[in-house]
Amino acid sequence: MRVMHLKYTIRTLGFIPLVFTAFSTLANEVTQPIDHLFDAMREHNEQKLLNQFTASALLQRAGKDGNVQTTDIAKFAVAIGKSTSFLDEQLLAKRVQQSGNLASVWTPYVFYLDQKVSHCGINSFQLIHTEQGWKIHYLIDNVFEGDCEKFAQAHAEKD
Repeated sequence: MRVMHLKYTIRTLGFIPLVFTAFSTLANEVTQPIDHLFDAMREHNEQKLLNQFTASALLQRAGKDGNVQTTDIAKFAVAIGKSTSFLDEQLLAKRVQQSGNLASVWTPYVFYLDQKVSHCGINSFQLIHTEQGWKIHYLIDNVFEGDCEKFAQAHAEKD
């Protein structure tokens, strides 16, 4: 009986790395448009930025007063393309949930403008798997009111 249990345990443990590898690969696929979005911002690449979104995507910010501000994605892309500042949004972690063609990604961030901390907060992405792959369909963020260094320490990915 002990030998059977040991064989089962070894087989089960052998399966666990496959599950983590499969999830890790899927999470990387899901988050690729997010990574490309922020690469496009650093590169001031308007078209690359637009390519990460669905045609009917929505971009919003939740204000501390509870009001929600909507930004036109095309106008946002033009502004990014014309900006002369170095725009660098660093994600502190990526928490991915996915089922079929729908995924949700929660990302605490720190935004740097010309290599100085501008602000920090949380991004919440809703992504859809399309014929062209994963695309951002909805992005809402907020801005943390306080010390971004402490925010970053509190939200950094834990090993």
